[in-house]
Amino acid sequence: MTIRPLGAACAAAALFLIAGCEEQTPGTASPQTSAVPSTSEAPATSTTQASASRPSATAATVSEATTPAAGGAVAHTPDGAASVMEEYHHALGDKDLETVCRITGPAFDGGMKECRQLTPMQFGMLSADDVKKLKATRVDRAKLQSKGADKVVVPPGAIAPQIAMMAAQPKTFTMAWRGGTWVIVD
Repeated sequence: MTIRPLGAACAAAALFLIAGCEEQTPGTASPQTSAVPSTSEAPATSTTQASASRPSATAATVSEATTPAAGGAVAHTPDGAASVMEEYHHALGDKDLETVCRITGPAFDGGMKECRQLTPMQFGMLSADDVKKLKATRVDRAKLQSKGADKVVVPPGAIAPQIAMMAAQPKTFTMAWRGGTWVIVD
């Protein structure tokens, strides 16, 4: 039950420090819904606006692991990685275990099982102020470092606001493109 290469001091707070939540738009949590609304739910917008605001029927077949709550596939770009990093922070603030572990499970030697065991401890460590900050987290895309098509490095200065634990132990996070989505691997 270790988290590679974060070290013993970060074990209980690894996901918390890993800095990406089920969201309507990057930042607000809501239950997972169908990517394609039924005809009774269809918004009264023009065809151009509707297709820009929701994914095509093809995107509805994308697996849940690659589909953010807002619907549609995650972009295979540094901006997509930043959106997932924000999603992670917002999920942490919402204490959304499934989303947190979907994004950070690869960082654990024990995978999803270990993530599901340790993450509730993290939730218990969060103050009301931490929760508020996590829900407001944004990633400065200009500070991201692309390391090839499938790897993005997120330095601590790219994440704001930071909760006390992150500010006290700044960490650079590595995200990788796996299975059609960005995940935190270190």
